[in-house]
Amino acid sequence: MISPFLLPTAQRPGVTVNFSHTTRYAYSGLVDFGKHRLVMRPRESYHQRLLDIEITTSPKSEMSWVEDIFGNMVATLNFAGQGSELEISSRFAVWRSMPPEGIHGPEGILVEVPSFYSGIEQGATYLYRNTVYPRQLELVRRWLMDQEIMGLPGERVPLFDRLAALIREEIVYERREVPGVQSPKETLRTKTGSCRDTAVLMMEAARSIGFAARFVSGYLESAVSQAGDGATHAWTEIYLPDRGWTGFDPSIGEQVDIGHIAVGVCYHPRGVMPISGTFEGAGSRSLGMTVEITSSRS
Repeated sequence: MISPFLLPTAQRPGVTVNFSHTTRYAYSGLVDFGKHRLVMRPRESYHQRLLDIEITTSPKSEMSWVEDIFGNMVATLNFAGQGSELEISSRFAVWRSMPPEGIHGPEGILVEVPSFYSGIEQGATYLYRNTVYPRQLELVRRWLMDQEIMGLPGERVPLFDRLAALIREEIVYERREVPGVQSPKETLRTKTGSCRDTAVLMMEAARSIGFAARFVSGYLESAVSQAGDGATHAWTEIYLPDRGWTGFDPSIGEQVDIGHIAVGVCYHPRGVMPISGTFEGAGSRSLGMTVEITSSRS
C-alpha cells in the first residue's frame, strides 16, 4: 500500500481554490511611487500547492522576487512613471488538502503544559517564543490562567482548540480596514477585534506559557469571498514538537481547514503586510484605498 504522503497532488483528495485580489489607491494629484513590497504569493507545503499566479500593476512596474528569512516569497516593485491612482492585482489558483484523518482525537489536538523544546528546536524557536508586547506579558498570562482551560500539570488537553474557541466566544469580530493590529490589552479591554487582533492575542497567549507561535496572513474561502466581498485573513500557528506548525483560527474558534490559504508567516505581524510602499508628490495626499477579493473553486 502506498503511503498517502507519497502520492502526487493529482492522486490525493483535495480542491482547487481560485482567488482574485485587487487593491486600488487614489491620490489627490500626480505622485511618484517608491518601492513597494508585496507578500501575496501563497506558500507551498504538503497540503498546499500553488498552481498558477499572475500579479499586475497599473502603472506598470518591474517586479523581482526573493525568499525572505521566514520562507515567504516577497516581490519588490519598481515604478517608472507617475500616476494619481495605483492598482495592484493578484490572481492565483492553489490546490489545498486537509491533514490525514486520525492525526488528532475527537476532542482536538492534545498538548501537555509546560511546553518542552529540545536540542536544535530550542534555538530555532527563540523569536517565536518571545512576546511582541513585553509590558503586557503578565496581563495576558493572568488572563489565560484564569480561563481554566489548562488542565492539571502533566495532563494532555486540547489546550489550543479550547483557546481558539474561547477567544471566539469572548471577542466580538469587527472587520477593520485600517492598517496595523490592536495590542492584546486593547483587544481584551474592548472585547472586539479583527482577525488580525485575535490572531495576535492567541499568539501572545501561547507565548506567555512557553509555546512557540507565529502570525499567519492569507485568505479564508467562505460564502463572503465567493460573493465578492472577501478580505485578507489572519490566524495563528503553534509549533508542537510532535506535529510541527499547527494552525488555529481564533476568529472562528476552530483549527484551520481546507479553506485557509496561507500566504505569509512571521514572528511579528508587521512582517507579512500584503502591500507596503511609499509615494511622493508636492501637495498630493492619499484619498484612501479600496479592496476587492473574490474566490471560487474549480
